[in-house]
Amino acid sequence: MELTLNNLLSSFSGTTPLFPLPDFVLFPQTVQPFRIFEPRYVEMVKDCMAGERMVTIPLLIEAEDDRSSEQPPFRPIATMGHISEVQETKEGQYNILVTGLVKVQIEEVESEKVYRRGAVTPLTEFEHISDAAHKREIILRLFESILERADVTSNIEILQGENVPLQMLAHVIISALPIPAEEKQKMLELQSLELRIDILLNFMESGLHTLDTMGSFESLVPTHPWWN
Repeated sequence: MELTLNNLLSSFSGTTPLFPLPDFVLFPQTVQPFRIFEPRYVEMVKDCMAGERMVTIPLLIEAEDDRSSEQPPFRPIATMGHISEVQETKEGQYNILVTGLVKVQIEEVESEKVYRRGAVTPLTEFEHISDAAHKREIILRLFESILERADVTSNIEILQGENVPLQMLAHVIISALPIPAEEKQKMLELQSLELRIDILLNFMESGLHTLDTMGSFESLVPTHPWWN
C-alpha cells in the first residue's frame, strides 16, 4: 500500500505513545527534528518503528509544586505525528523527524510500557479563510521583514511555492517564530484556522516594532511531500 496521509489515518489503531514536552507545541503540517536520548523514549522510538510510527506530543503544564512527579499533567489537545525518518547514533540514541498529522484530543490510558500512552480523537477544524490569497501575501511579506530586521538567515523559499497550503504556511511560521509555548498552545486549540491566522498576523505586525524583545527563531524544516 502506498504510504499517504489518508492511508495512515484510515488504518490508525486509535492509541499512540505520548511524548510530553515543556516549552514546545507541534502543529499539523509541520516537521520537527528531535534527539532522543532518555532511555524510556529510546524504547518508545523502537516500539514506534516496530508498529504504526505514530506519536502524540502534548505540552506539559507548568506546575507550582510536585515538579518531580513521574506523571506530570499535560494539555489534553495536541498534535499526533508520524515518525517519518529515524537515524540511530553509535551511542544507541536516535535522531528522528516527526511530521505533524492532525490535531487530537487525548485521553491517557494505562500503559504497560515505561512511557505513557493515550487514546486520541482527531478534532475538526473550521478551515474556511476569507481573502486567503491576500493573507498569504501579507504573511510572507511580514515574515520576510521580521527575518531581515532580526538578521536571521532562513530558507524561506521553501514556503513561497503556490503548492504550499495556507494552513501549512501559517503553522510552519508559527512554529518558527519566538512565540511563548503557552501562546502557541492557545493558537493550536482554536477551532478556526482563520482566527489562528489573524492572530499570527497581529503577532507579526507587532513583532516588527518589538524585535529587541523577541527570542531566538526556530529553523524552518522542509515540509513532508505528503502535504504538497
